[in-house]
Amino acid sequence: MTASTSSSGPTAAQPVILDVRNLRTYFFTYDGVVKALDGVSFSVRRGETLGLVGETGCGKSVTAFSITKLIADPPGRIMDGMILFKGANLLWGLEREAKFKPIKKTNRVKVTRWYHRIKRNLERMNAVRGGGISMIFQEPTSALNPIFSISDQISEALLLHRGDAILDGLLGSTPDGPGVAAAKDELVRAARTNDSGQLRAAADAFGAAVHLPSIGTEAFYIFRQAWADPEAKLPELERSLRRLHFSGTQRHYLKRERKLLETSDGLKQVFMREMREGKVFGNARRALNGRRTFLRLRTFYYGVWGVRGHVRAPIRRETFWQTVGLLEGVSIANPVQVARGYPHELSGGMLQRVMIAMALSAQPELLIADEPTTALDVTIQAQILELMRDLKRRVGTAILLITHDLGVIAEVSDRVCVMYAGNVVEVAPVKELYKRPLHPYTQGLLNSIPRMDEPDKKLESIPGSVPNLIYPPSGCRFHPRCPHAMPICKEARPPVTLEGEGHTVACYLYNGPPYRG
Repeated sequence: MTASTSSSGPTAAQPVILDVRNLRTYFFTYDGVVKALDGVSFSVRRGETLGLVGETGCGKSVTAFSITKLIADPPGRIMDGMILFKGANLLWGLEREAKFKPIKKTNRVKVTRWYHRIKRNLERMNAVRGGGISMIFQEPTSALNPIFSISDQISEALLLHRGDAILDGLLGSTPDGPGVAAAKDELVRAARTNDSGQLRAAADAFGAAVHLPSIGTEAFYIFRQAWADPEAKLPELERSLRRLHFSGTQRHYLKRERKLLETSDGLKQVFMREMREGKVFGNARRALNGRRTFLRLRTFYYGVWGVRGHVRAPIRRETFWQTVGLLEGVSIANPVQVARGYPHELSGGMLQRVMIAMALSAQPELLIADEPTTALDVTIQAQILELMRDLKRRVGTAILLITHDLGVIAEVSDRVCVMYAGNVVEVAPVKELYKRPLHPYTQGLLNSIPRMDEPDKKLESIPGSVPNLIYPPSGCRFHPRCPHAMPICKEARPPVTLEGEGHTVACYLYNGPPYRG
């Protein structure tokens, strides 16, 4: 297996967007303390794709949940380390959230938590999740709410993370502007040709004339099946434009929502400064919270039944058609029907694509993809991976890709981080790792996959299984399964050494210079 030659990874000059240092995450169970992550360190640069690989149970998903602070507490707990996102320590104040007291003659620990401090840190994390760090979850059925439609759930993400752009687009639209009539005539001509590509181009031009791209998406679906009599669809198009003629109450509500978003953005900046500088900016936070409360109370009647439906109608329609556009981007057939449907009406692969659309909707600076293509067939996998690559090119998004598929890693990753039993055992550029794997565990993983250039080669498996992390092996955690184990491997954890440019390994078989990070 060879790495893709088309990947142009980021240079060393690109800033590090995520820096994980000595991360330790434990789970406190009745049987004992599970040391799921015990000293994990790696970094991701802007515009880079880092592949995180390893067997089931090695800690890949726990790493992703720790970065986003989604570990269920209890029983899980991030114990130590630093997670630096754009220089802000996401674990700032962690040491003040709980205290731990060992229970005598057992392997268990009594934990006392201060939930008001945990809540305050979760408020800070809300400044990061979505637009900063977004995540594609491994199990979409547990991440989607069964009682809300697909459109409602993606619309919520859009409003939370791109609400300012949505409101600016609505307030800046020109349904009666110059060029709209000509674009409407072109739509009718394109519909008569029954050519989907030509109709799409005309619909996009119509959206540009109105200064609202979602109107173009809506126009495309209005005229898609109207090749026999496109003029009959013109009243429906006029109704669509009518949603952009706001009443005075609607326009006032949109402007008030824009001010609320500005206040929320100010709070996010304060929270980021707190994590970056390690200080509490109490006065700034209180002032912004007071302004947000004032704006909400000043127009409380917008929450009255009947009024709320009227004033939110433009936003609801706008986010629906933006949702349709996002579902088109992940190759979902009949996106209008899917957007109106509910999670139980979709297959596992369709739900996975909905989750991917939701994660990409915020155009995050870091995308954590936890097995994003597991439930998809091969052709759709290629489309989704290309979509992620396109996001990386357009926005500069960094991607942390968690997968078992070493073929996917070879195709899309710039660097690879190999994990085993809660430890990082090897990190290298993708071509270097496939050409010269150093750690015995990495060699075992690569020897267990078939090769097209060696069809008669017998596949090898790694003997044994991942150890019980309540009682992990001493020294190197891989030594019970390692064919090259030495007495020193059982005594102390091997140091991380540098064995080439950007190639580090934790193994006593190598004696390169110590890696200082």
